[in-house]
Amino acid sequence: MANKSKVTIEDVAQKVGVGIATVSRAINNSGSISPHTKARILEAIEELGFIPNLSAQSLKIRHTNQIALAVPDIRNAFVPEIAWSVEQAAKQYGYRVMLINTSGNAQTELEIMRDVKKLHVDGLVILPLAYPNTLVDLINKSTVPISMINYGKKLPAEVKADIVSLSHQEGRLAMEHLISIGRTRIAYAGAPKDIIEERYNAYVQCLSHVDVSLVYFGEDFSLQTGSKAADYFYSLKNMPDAVYAGNDMVAIGIINRFKELGIRVPEDVAVVGIDNNIWTTITTPKVSSVSIMGVEVARLATELLLKRIREQTQGEFERFQFEPRLIVRESSVSITRGSSYSG
Repeated sequence: MANKSKVTIEDVAQKVGVGIATVSRAINNSGSISPHTKARILEAIEELGFIPNLSAQSLKIRHTNQIALAVPDIRNAFVPEIAWSVEQAAKQYGYRVMLINTSGNAQTELEIMRDVKKLHVDGLVILPLAYPNTLVDLINKSTVPISMINYGKKLPAEVKADIVSLSHQEGRLAMEHLISIGRTRIAYAGAPKDIIEERYNAYVQCLSHVDVSLVYFGEDFSLQTGSKAADYFYSLKNMPDAVYAGNDMVAIGIINRFKELGIRVPEDVAVVGIDNNIWTTITTPKVSSVSIMGVEVARLATELLLKRIREQTQGEFERFQFEPRLIVRESSVSITRGSSYSG
């Protein structure tokens, strides 16, 4: 009779002729496994007298039924929707989600990639903001599967991660809309241009000439940045007639401060943001925004990661793109303008 204390999961796998990950799925009743194979594994377990040590087994095959989600800032109104979508997708497969805030800091994004193995998670969904130069190198060296939500960065084809992104620049939709409603003095406000750089690039590419006096770079994509941008634009001898904001939080900050200063939106200045977060529909005026399909993008990124984990595949990495969508609301409706401002 076999010594039960010495029977291992490897013994069971060898007897049945399957991998230890398949034995684990049979024990935990998770993942894809045929009824016939599962029955053979359970028979082998009984015959050998194997007593699963679920904790030790999880560590041995690197399955913890937990993934990590790294986001720039949970306080930003679009991030909770991302987190919720990731959590819902993970729940369907019996996985928990560990949330990590990077604050959009390059060093923090790198630290997460260096330490991801120490987190005892089966995989990582990451939404980078800073995109430090060595991030891709660390992703390619990771022993933990990575799925990336990519907004605003052109990445090299050899990135060893499943990537879900947008099909084209979301900022271009905002700019083309402002131009189409007749605005000619369009300003930009957001975080430094190297953070989600494609959003600022869209501003430059849509203009024949960039007036640097109409560009405001704050510290981040926050309400405070928007408020300071409004003060700056108000101080100009010739104010802009439209503002393309790098995200909705900046747009809302601009609109709120403009109202305090007596600047009408959209009559004096039209404003468009990006993200289409929930706040855009409850402010006055309601904010025009470009939807970055956050819920859908996050769900797919999570499903791709879990598929790679469950199937333990090392093959070709997936690339999926969603179409951004412009939603026009009160802050940029096309109207005949008559300014109440004289500066």
